[in-house]
Parts: sequence; C-alpha cells; structure tokens
Amino acid sequence: MGREIVTKFKEDYSTYNKLLKETKSIFDNVINITEVGNNANTLEKIEDLKHKTLKNNIELIINVKVSNNKFFQFKLKCKEYCKIPFFRFDSDGDTHRNYLENTTKLDAQKVEPPHFHFFNEDGLNLAYQTPQLENKNEKKALEDINLCIFHFFKEANIILSNDLLPIIKIKGNSLGLDFSNDDPNANMTFL
Repeated sequence: MGREIVTKFKEDYSTYNKLLKETKSIFDNVINITEVGNNANTLEKIEDLKHKTLKNNIELIINVKVSNNKFFQFKLKCKEYCKIPFFRFDSDGDTHRNYLENTTKLDAQKVEPPHFHFFNEDGLNLAYQTPQLENKNEKKALEDINLCIFHFFKEANIILSNDLLPIIKIKGNSLGLDFSNDDPNANMTFL
C-alpha cells in the first residue's frame, strides 16, 4: 500500500483527536456478527457508539473473514466527519509501511500485523503496535477476537455502559457452507 494522506484529518486535526481520544460508549454487551460484509468472504457487524462530547454518529465496524475467524478488523468511522475509518485494527494481512521523512531504513518503516492504524497531524496513515502486540505470548492470546476487542476498546477509549467486557459471537455457519440433514449419498448406488 502506498502513502495514504487524508486532507480532512490534516485540516481539522482537533476534531480527529476528539473522535479518537475522548471516551466513547457502546451499549450492547453481546455483539452478534451474522451479516455478510462487503464481499462473500467477510462477515460484518456495525454497532453505534456514543461520544462523550460530540454529537456525531460514530460506528464500530467489525469484519471477520469467513474462512479464518482469526483474521478480523475493528474500525471506527464517523460518516459526518470523513467517509473512511479514522481508526483501525488489523489482526492479519499485509505489512504496513510508515512513510516517515526522518526514517530511511525500511526495517524501521515496516509494521507487521497485527497492528493499529491512526492518522497523524499531517493526515498520514500510520501503523503501530502496542507493547502487548510486540510481546509474543500476548500477541498469541490476542488472536482470540473476544480478548482482542477488549484491547481495541482500551486503545480507542471505548467503554461499555455497564463496565462488562463485550462478547463477540460469530455466525454459526461461518464457514460459508450449507450444512443440512440431507444425506448426500441418498441417490447413489454402491457396489
């Protein structure tokens, strides 16, 4: 992926900071992911968040790959502010390259998944890992979507209305296969 700059974030970085850093609340303890997302390989759930001070509608978007539930994304989006998510977590996928002017070494620029994405004051999309994502054992534990959502909530300053941990339930038929009670061999004659 090339260098991504969003001018809206650069021009109004104070609102961006409020969206990201101030407290947001979610009211559903159980998040059921059952709908097909933007393609047939992804399940998606959109939850509404309430911001502490802003009146803007903020969405928490959760995408889970159908064939691999350890491949998921959490995104925060405010459509009234910008059409793209302003904060994101990728559990898997491509390595992100941070195009920073003061860093010329490629090793210092690349950020392997899992990682978070945010935009700096220049509107530049940057990826980073928290200390938990850099720790081999904690990183392994965060492959569990239910543990990772808590980590995302902490990083994005999201709280549950009743201080409980959220539970994510992924559609039972999430392999994309239709399991029925029909006998697939019903019309076959065996010798």
